[in-house]
Parts: sequence; structure tokens; C-alpha cells
Amino acid sequence: MNLKFLFIVVLFFSLSSIFAQTNRFTVSGLISDNQGGEILIGANVYLLKDTSNPGDIKYYSSTNKFGFYSITNVPEGKWFLIASMLGYQKHISEIGVAKEGGALRLDIELVKSPVLLNEVVVSDSKDDFPGTAGTIVLDPGILKQLPSTGGETDIFRALQLLPGVASANELSTGLYVRGGSADHTLTLIDGVPVYNPSHLGGFSSAFNPDAIQGISLIKGAFPAEFGGRLSSVLDITMKEGTKEKFKGTINISNISSRMSVEGPVNENSSYILSARIMYLDKMLQLFPQADKFPLYSFYDANGKVNITLNDKDKIFLSGFFSSDKLTEPPYSKDVGFDISWNNATLNLTWTRINNPTLFTNTSILLTNYGFQTSFRDKQPVKKPVDFFSSSSITDLKFKTEFQLTIDNIHFIRGGAEVTYHSVGLLVSDFYTPELTFRNELSQNYNALDGAFFVQDEWKINRNFNANAGVRVSYFKEAEFLAAEPRLSLSYFPVERLTIKSSFAIAYQPMHKFSRYDIQLPSDIWYPSSIKISPAKAIQGSFGFEAVTMERDYLFSIEGYYKKMENLFDYIERPDFAYDAEFESQLTRGWGESYGLEIFFNKKAGKITGWIGYTLAFTKRYFEEINKGNPFFPRYDRRHDFSAVISWNISENLAFGATWTYSTGQTYSIPVMQFGFQSLENPNINDSKVYYEFSERDAYRLPDFHKLDLSLTYKTTIFNSAGEISFNVYNAYNRNNIFSKYVGYIADSEGNKKPVLKQFVLFPFVPSLGVKIDL
Repeated sequence: MNLKFLFIVVLFFSLSSIFAQTNRFTVSGLISDNQGGEILIGANVYLLKDTSNPGDIKYYSSTNKFGFYSITNVPEGKWFLIASMLGYQKHISEIGVAKEGGALRLDIELVKSPVLLNEVVVSDSKDDFPGTAGTIVLDPGILKQLPSTGGETDIFRALQLLPGVASANELSTGLYVRGGSADHTLTLIDGVPVYNPSHLGGFSSAFNPDAIQGISLIKGAFPAEFGGRLSSVLDITMKEGTKEKFKGTINISNISSRMSVEGPVNENSSYILSARIMYLDKMLQLFPQADKFPLYSFYDANGKVNITLNDKDKIFLSGFFSSDKLTEPPYSKDVGFDISWNNATLNLTWTRINNPTLFTNTSILLTNYGFQTSFRDKQPVKKPVDFFSSSSITDLKFKTEFQLTIDNIHFIRGGAEVTYHSVGLLVSDFYTPELTFRNELSQNYNALDGAFFVQDEWKINRNFNANAGVRVSYFKEAEFLAAEPRLSLSYFPVERLTIKSSFAIAYQPMHKFSRYDIQLPSDIWYPSSIKISPAKAIQGSFGFEAVTMERDYLFSIEGYYKKMENLFDYIERPDFAYDAEFESQLTRGWGESYGLEIFFNKKAGKITGWIGYTLAFTKRYFEEINKGNPFFPRYDRRHDFSAVISWNISENLAFGATWTYSTGQTYSIPVMQFGFQSLENPNINDSKVYYEFSERDAYRLPDFHKLDLSLTYKTTIFNSAGEISFNVYNAYNRNNIFSKYVGYIADSEGNKKPVLKQFVLFPFVPSLGVKIDL
């Protein structure tokens, strides 16, 4: 509590000091792309007295996710305002500041310029706007340089090539950041939470890259403006759509197709629409032994409309929809599975420039998510060992936020939000098709949570930046109220060297559960209650980052530690009967994760790329699981290595390659089976087979490694700009195993004997894609 009190005291005196400043001149506005009017996120804006001395920066800002900047407390005189951003020409304007103060609204349009820089941007200069340690800004343009399948690059696979970020396996549908499970990452699309934000196998992300404006991942202690998750934040912003003229792209390949169109509605509004469909299951039928691979397909769609009401007010309406389906290989004779999931989001946001120093945004957000798993025993020894689960979530959220700039030292953000959750779940130890569509059979729960926050992006001096804040969260059903302090520090002892550290406490009211005895996804979401407390994480990190004088090479090392409390998991032998009480199948424990991340990045030249390595340990401790012994969860990866190369062979021809290696995931398997005889008639056996499992996650699958290649050629197709891409997924046809299970074979006497079997996912998959700009 003393630490929380200290944060509040620091914020109070920070606010007091900035309100005590004298009223001086303020310059503010919006920064956008000059071709289509698209707002630019993270553009740097600063003032200089003399452009010949660019190191003398005292007044600066950076655009927020709505393109707004504000520089205040500027003394009188002549100044040069400079706006810059990677991939754009530097803009310089001369402004005059009157003695009596006042305000200037200056909207800026930046002009694109070709660069050879790698678009993985990590803050590396003490002249940058104060940021948060562990933040990675990924320009969507880098996705075009990475290997893909039919031109369908995956945001998640690009992020998983960075240290500290991993996936459990090729079947994984999320990010596992610094030892946290996938549900510990908060994924936002235009500010709306998405519960299952990826498609399968790395063929494509759930978000169409043609519709994405910005991608930001915070791996460590995230700022107070974010909450509801323990480990990390992935913040994705959609494009607004060009205001210049209609344009679009079409991409067709042998496994998928996508289309994106955008343009102005009138002089005050624009739109962007995109859609995709994958038909990989049809293409795999052409391969030898195609019946040994799972059948998979998906479709998704994005849309956004923005309306400028006047020079102060704008309204955005955006939506995202996706649907995925995975079924067992036709070859499978003993096990059948059917897994499907869908997402839908809507966002209505109103932004307002209240005055030159105050920017506000207010949103109504809707999220709908559903996940179903059916597991069928096709050759039961006695009673079929079937399983069915269904989970659904509908969230309705209202939030409002402000950004306040009063001097050049403190940048204040604050806000509040309320979320109503409607959760449905159904778990059964038998399967019938009726379960898939009878929603009234589900157990339904409602939950309410709220939060407010305030944070100060504080430039203590020229060499020292901080982001300090506190978030207060309330979970009604758990009768829980708690403060979550957050702190991130950046120190620049010498030019081109940054020392970074961070600390945070976070709570998560929504829990996700998956069966440990099967490797197939079986996700169930459940809200906190009196018995199921919100999960808690206490985490910290420390590291340094250095760049060369020309900024063409970057090297960083960062270590972290995270302790997680109030973690819940299934007990050793849970009862999945339809009428079983769900909370009685859970038990409480705690966990910890710690590790070291190393990153080397070549940022300039015809050949760019990076090498990343992570040494990580993730442990779980439960008194009622694994006989009280600690165990490594499924997504624990001891070693994770990635290498990325992008080679611009010529102006029109580019080559890309990625190679990944990681320790195999853990798993549990039955080590024996048994049954019971009837006491009344010893000749009659119980119809049910019981299994004795190994220790929790006692075994590991073989190590995972894979090479992907791409070759892209820019050309003219039907008098339009276009690209032809040839990609190879899993170039040396590595059979990476994603699941092992116990099956049965008949011996010479017709008796069924248990054997260990396995599923592999996708083999060597070549693809050819064509992209045409409309």
C-alpha cells in the first residue's frame, strides 16, 4: 500500500507543478499523409531556434493514435517547427510566437519518401518523445518483406520472430509473452478487445494487413491506460481510408484471396473495406498423402468509416469479423475433432480537440466471441472418451479518455471505463450434434467491471524519462477493488545508449481454461467470482539498448521477472459431466516466469534483418496438481531463436527468409489404463476406461524449427501496379508435431492395444500470389 500511496503523491505534485506554469504559447494540430489524408501515429514534432543545431531540442511532442500533437509553454520569438516520421520527408515550418501568448493550430501533411530502413522501430534516441520500456512499434510495411503464403503475411508470426514473444505450437492462436499464457495478452483492434486474434498455422493473421495503420506491442509493464490483462498489450489501429480518390487492391493465390477498397464518401468522410477467404483445405487435396493433414478454412472482413464534423470533432465507426474452422485429417480412424471460433467487434468513437492542450475521445465498444471444440473417440475400447466444450462472450464497454499537455515536461493522460460481460459456457463428457446449436443448454453468467486511470509521461531532464501512473480497478462479482501502480524509466547516460527499467502490478478478471490432457484447443472463458479471484501479476524488467552512430545497427539485452498469483486450472481428474458444477473443477495456484532477451538488428542497406534469442523459464505451483510439485506449462519454451533476412536485390525484386527454432512444448499422456469389476457380478466390467496420467506436462515434444522463403517481383499487370510473389512455407518439410495422443491398434487376436500416436500440421507448402492495385 505504501508503494501505491507514493505513486499517488508523485502524480499529485506533478499535476500541481504543471498547473503552476505561466500561460505561454501553444501550437497543436493533426499530422496526416499528404496523398490520402491518413492520420499518422507516432510522428515526432519539435521546435528549434536554429536548424543548424538539431540536438538542441527543448519543445517537442508526438502524435497519438488519432494523429493529434500539442506543444505548449513555448516562449516568444521565431521558431522552426519540424515534423518527421520514418518513411516520410522531414517537414519544416517557420512560426512566430507573440509575447502575450496564444495558440496556433497547424495541421501538417507529410510527403512519403523511399527508405531502406527496417520498419521494426524501437525508441533509441534521447530526443524521442518519452515512451514506455519494452515497446515495439511494427510498421505494417515490414510484413511485405517477410515470407508469407500466397502473399498472406501474419502480424502474429512477425511479432513471434522477436525476443520474448512465442507461440505454443503451429496450432496456437495467440501470443505468449514473457511466460504469460495467450489470454494474458490484451489485443485491441481500434481499442476493442479481441479474445482470439489469430488464424491458424501462421498462414495469416486475423487482421488484414491492407487495412492496418499501426501496430504496437508492449512486452513488459504496460502503462496505466491499459488493463484487464497480466502480461502484455498488442494495440492495432485500422486505416481510416484515403480521402483523395477511390483505390483498392486484389490479391489472389492458390490458397487464399483478399480484396481491399477505400476512398472518399464526400469531402468530409472516407471509408475502407477489406475481406479475405482461405481455401487451403481444397489445395491440400492435390498433395500426396493429403488425407493425413487437418482440413482448415477461414474468412474475415474489416471495415471503417470516419466522418469529420468540423475542425475539432470527428466520428469513427469500425468493425471486424472473422470465422475459422479446423477438422481432423480424413485419414484419422480413431480420433475425430471439430474446432471452430469466430470474432465480431464494433466501435463507435468520437474524438474532440477541446482546446490546443486538451484532446478527448469517447467510445462505445462491442465484442462478441465464440469457441467450440468437439473431440470424438471413433474406436472406443468400452465407453467412448468424448468431449465437447463451448464458450461465448459478449462485452459492452463504455470508455472516455483525455490527453492534457500543459508544459514541455508533463504529458497527462487519464480516463475511465465500464464493461458489462455476458458469458456462456457448456462442457460435456459426451458428444451429440445437438450440443453445437442448443444455446439454451449453456450455463450463463453476467459480470461487471470498471476502472479509471491517470498517468504522467514525464521528461525529468534531458537524459531521464519516466511514465508513471496508477489504475484503479473494480470487479463487482468478485467484490474486488484494487490499485495497479505502473512505472517505466529510460535513462540516457551517453549518446546512443539507453538504460531501461519498468515495474507494474496488474489484475485480470477473466480467466481462460484448457484441458491439459489433450493438445487440441479447448478454451473456456470464465469471469471472476467470490471463489475465483482475479489473477494478479507483479512484474519488472531491466536492460539496455545501444545503436551505432549512423543508427544502422541496434543491439539490446533485457531481463525480466514476473510473479503471477490467483492462477486457476483444472484439478487432476475434473468432472466434465454436463451437470457438474464448473467452479468445483478448479483449483488455485501461482506461477513465475523469468528470462533474458537478446536482440541484434541491422536496420539499413539492401540487406536488413535481425537475430533474436530468448532464454526463458516458466513455472506453475499448485498444491492440488502434480502432487504439489512445480511443473512447466505447455507454453514454456526454454530456448527460442529466430533469424530474419530481407534482401532488396533490385528496385523491383526482393528476397526474404525466416528461420525459427524453439524447444518443444510440454505435454501429459496416460501411462496406464484400468477399469473396475462389478461387485455383484465379477464377470461384468465397468463400461468406462480410466486413465492414470503422467506428472503434469512431464514430457516434451521434439524441438520445433521451420524455414520460410519468399521472392517478390514488382511489375505492371493490366496497366496497373502489381506484385507477383512466390513463397515456400516449411521449406525443408519439417514434420513439426503439435499433438500426441493415445490410440489403439488391433493385435493378431483382435484385442485393442494402446499406442502413442501424433498429429503434424502443415507440410512443405509452395504458393504463388498475384497482387493488383486498382
